[in-house]
Amino acid sequence: MDAATSSNPAESVLAIWRRHCAARPGILPARQDFDPIEMGPQVIPLLAIVELEAGGRLRFRLCGSGLARFAGLDLTGCYVDELNPNKAYAAYITGLYMMARDARLPVLSNSEFRGRHGLSNGTTMRLICPLAYDGLAIDHFITAQTFHQDAGITGTLTMTYASDFKSGEMRVLQDGDSL
Repeated sequence: MDAATSSNPAESVLAIWRRHCAARPGILPARQDFDPIEMGPQVIPLLAIVELEAGGRLRFRLCGSGLARFAGLDLTGCYVDELNPNKAYAAYITGLYMMARDARLPVLSNSEFRGRHGLSNGTTMRLICPLAYDGLAIDHFITAQTFHQDAGITGTLTMTYASDFKSGEMRVLQDGDSL
């Protein structure tokens, strides 16, 4: 699949990630392998680059404008474990990144975020791909995330300040697996 022709940002990122892995077997892609021009303007706003620090903490190094809008703030510079007052949500997100780190493969997840009174307000799908500057030691992740808000919901609910979440599918994507 041509990354520039996909209408799904996660498919574009996954195609680029897999292409770089195939070109260098056993070597993970690095941040610099992802060319913003190749990804295109429909993908960039829904991307994040997350750094894995030496102590295991995750820090957003880059947050696309679309992701910032749905998160309710620009996540750049923020730590995953400090973002949401719901500590279970922070643990869930951290767990997804650790799953990608441990498998050395992309992870796909879906979750639902809810407003007051447990009403379903939206869903999000995220693809997390591990990156390694030296090709071996994972030091960053590239994440593509899409959002769908329930029809008829008034106002803008952001996933960062949602009152609750419900995890959905979580899986490691093996070679050839589709989203």
